[in-house]
This record gives sequence, structure tokens and C-alpha cells, in this order.
Amino acid sequence: MKDSFRLCRKCGRPVGVISKALYKNVLVDAEAVEVVPDKAGDIFIRIDGSKIRGRVAEFTESGKEYCYRPHRCESDT
Repeated sequence: MKDSFRLCRKCGRPVGVISKALYKNVLVDAEAVEVVPDKAGDIFIRIDGSKIRGRVAEFTESGKEYCYRPHRCESDT
């Protein structure tokens, strides 16, 4: 796999680049979070590039998996 981590050119925060398919990359936040599937939750990206709808898991919940949040630049200016 050619997945890598670097700094965002726009906001300077650490981001990851996940290869989704040939010539298709997904930019994600560098920190992985534990996610529980939830149809009404937010969208997260798995390491293989697939999407999952879920919410951040509580400490005691089961069925968790590590996923990444899609990167969105937040400029303070």
C-alpha cells in the first residue's frame, strides 16, 4: 500500500492519504478513532478506503473498529 501521512498544504494539520482506487485518494485526519456502526452517525473512512457511517465509540462498547475522519480544513482567519 502507498498510504502516507503528511501535513495539509492548506491548513498545516497532519493528514493521511488513503488510496481508495486507482488514481483516487482520500484525505483524512491523521488520528484514528474507534467507531461503532450507527446509521444516523457521521461518515468515517476505513483503512481500505471504504466508508462507514457511525459514531465515536464509548469505552465499554463492543463492535468497535478504527477509522479516520475525512479531513476538512478549518482556517482560523
